Amino acid sequence: MLKQRIITALILAPIVIACVFFLPPAGFSVFLIGALTVGGWEWANLAHYDGWQRYLYALAIALLLVAVSFLIKDSASWALAILLIAGLWWVLALFLVIDYPRSQRYWSSSWVLTLLGPIMLVPGYVGLMQLKLTNDGHFLILLLFFLIWGADIGAYFTGRRWGDKKLAPAVSPGKSWAGFYGGVTLATLITIAMCLWLGKPVMLSAAGLVFLLGCILVVLFSVLGDLTESMFKRQRGIKDSSQLLPGHGGVLDRVDSLLAGAPIFALFVLLFDWQ
Repeated sequence: MLKQRIITALILAPIVIACVFFLPPAGFSVFLIGALTVGGWEWANLAHYDGWQRYLYALAIALLLVAVSFLIKDSASWALAILLIAGLWWVLALFLVIDYPRSQRYWSSSWVLTLLGPIMLVPGYVGLMQLKLTNDGHFLILLLFFLIWGADIGAYFTGRRWGDKKLAPAVSPGKSWAGFYGGVTLATLITIAMCLWLGKPVMLSAAGLVFLLGCILVVLFSVLGDLTESMFKRQRGIKDSSQLLPGHGGVLDRVDSLLAGAPIFALFVLLFDWQ
């Protein structure tokens, strides 16, 4: 399984990074909408849809993302509003994860899960597009990816070595506190290294410390994104959102952390005034 995961990652990662660096904003938007439409198809299964209903739901997600792309293009305030709503949702998701399985009574119905799909998917798109349009946008998106990938890698190896105490056993029995600390530590080191490479913000300054703390906060939300999707999958009784990506499951299984981390990072960058 690890070998399969590595091979798939080695294929996908260069493609994603190339899209970040070489596609113009319009092309990057199309790439994101395509990927998240597949995520919408997978989410339809979590919302208890089957057959043609899953494709119809995916189409609705695609149309919604297209509409949002025009909305945020014409008004930055709309983008900010969506990011703020995402922040509120992920705070609520934290309590749902902590209270699982009792929290199922609030969200397990098909109609609630139907509404949660756009809340999960749309802010991730908005967050990445806002980062793309920011000064040093390529660097910031790459940093975001490396934070999430680094946290995942750090959690995997430290969790395997010292992962006796479980992080959220009712939601994801495989995750441990040791893995959590290892992931945060590696992500912190990545942030410092990449900021030193870019030359800003200066790490030994107040701005550098604030930025470092903001990146750590993004990692915490990315872990929450992973746990939240695990919660929905556990309630549905499935291990992976689909089998599209060998060794990784589905698109949602790969972007669940990003869906939480991207809007929080974009919101932080805007408030931090990276420009």
